[in-house]
Amino acid sequence: MPMKAEKSAIDQTAHAAAHQVIEELDEATQLARETINAQQPSAAALVEPAPAAEMSDAERAARKEDRVQLFIRRAARQRQQGLKELERVYSGVMVVDREIKIFDPHIASSVTRFLGLTDKTIHLVGRIGRHFMSDAQIEKLQQSIQEMCDTYVQEGRQAAAVAAELSQKGRAENFMWIEPHYLAPALEVKFQVKSRSTLALAEAAQHWDEAIRRMCEMEFNACTTSSQISEVRLRERRLFAALNKHCVTIIMGMSRRSMAAANERNDGHAASPAPAMQEAEPARAEPAEALAD
Repeated sequence: MPMKAEKSAIDQTAHAAAHQVIEELDEATQLARETINAQQPSAAALVEPAPAAEMSDAERAARKEDRVQLFIRRAARQRQQGLKELERVYSGVMVVDREIKIFDPHIASSVTRFLGLTDKTIHLVGRIGRHFMSDAQIEKLQQSIQEMCDTYVQEGRQAAAVAAELSQKGRAENFMWIEPHYLAPALEVKFQVKSRSTLALAEAAQHWDEAIRRMCEMEFNACTTSSQISEVRLRERRLFAALNKHCVTIIMGMSRRSMAAANERNDGHAASPAPAMQEAEPARAEPAEALAD
């Protein structure tokens, strides 16, 4: 009897763990779908558009505005779901509490939309990736994510260093230096970080934020222009959006494999060995309107 009870307890623990794995993957899939679903065309958009040459200037402008509104709705959905993930309290998972405070609204939007899914993807690939991929495939995916994280981190540090140097030079040449300031942060949240790479991303976002702060200060003092500030914001957004798109591809691939395995079991067949997941294509740069807040 004691052995049966012990086996029953082990089975229950394994069952609970399996359920938790499925739950976490489903949650990540829902986050990923916010990016995909928000890009689905409306019924009106499915109508074959007239060739550009046959469209009037007003029609072309309206068509572009429709695309802008589509991306704005996507951003709003991502912020809503992303903030929930940032504020989520995890149990049974090793985490590091990080207080994230971002002042620039554009950088805050990037962090809110993309950081939670990135952290969740890194965590899930390490935790349950073996159910869907070989060790070699996992290593390759982790390396591809790390390379994109490193680029975001390095360019963030560089942007902050350049802005600090230009600010110091401007102050030395201007005795009537104006010092504007923020009244409150655009984002302030305590986030439970589940991976080392995400710690570096959170710190890098603050570097990007500091670079923008110094550049906005320099604009007040006629040392830089609004277009130069926009270039830095756009560069940050492109890098983080590309990383997010890569994570979406990974999560959706794992989700499809999970559903295929479940269907095999329901059909009464033994689940076949995990096939090679399709490698994620390099993220293509999106048009500027796609990076709207």
